[in-house]
Amino acid sequence: MMDARKLNILTLCFLLIEAILYYLILTTGGTLLVASSYGAIVLCFVFALLVGRKSSPPIVSALACTLGADYFLVVHTPQQQLWGMVFFLGAQTFYAVHLHKKTKSKPFLAIRAGLILVAEGIAALVLREKLDPLAAVSMAYYAMLLMNAAVSFSRFPKNKLMPIGFVLFILCDTVIGLQVASGGYLPIAEGSWLHSLLFSGFHLSWFFYLPSQVLIAMSAKEV
Repeated sequence: MMDARKLNILTLCFLLIEAILYYLILTTGGTLLVASSYGAIVLCFVFALLVGRKSSPPIVSALACTLGADYFLVVHTPQQQLWGMVFFLGAQTFYAVHLHKKTKSKPFLAIRAGLILVAEGIAALVLREKLDPLAAVSMAYYAMLLMNAAVSFSRFPKNKLMPIGFVLFILCDTVIGLQVASGGYLPIAEGSWLHSLLFSGFHLSWFFYLPSQVLIAMSAKEV
């Protein structure tokens, strides 16, 4: 097991490098943006692997799935949204395994299943003929994310970082969901404040996303 001094040095180096990458993500574009974005997620996975491979392997597995998701959504050209969401759903499944292992609460499992069914029902009612595999997987993923966030708060303050990370994750995915929805599922009027916010050119999703992944990766050492 890594001693406290080495762990603190590793954590400090991790945060410093992530801060630099975060700045690049928010201020650059093109190839540098892609490299910085994916590099930041790779670093989250490596950090979690070093500090949590024995104590919290589901978190490491979840971040490995996140690497797969971001490959299809950030690196791969053209973007493969469906495969990206499948990997993100896998990540939330591993987080669920981790959380239910820690809480040992069966009612949470029943609530989770019900929430997924409700989310899919809402998607079917709202989208109707526009419902497709991407929308179905995305709704299941979002329901899993919301439930993981709720369950993670049941372990607060024993694990402080994961709940905050999930809240930021939800904010990120809400932004992305609205951006995708504006493309055909739920059109958002151009010129509206919401459209202006979503498509301002500022990397709003990454503003929430990278901090969420950093906090979740760091939570691997809090278990």
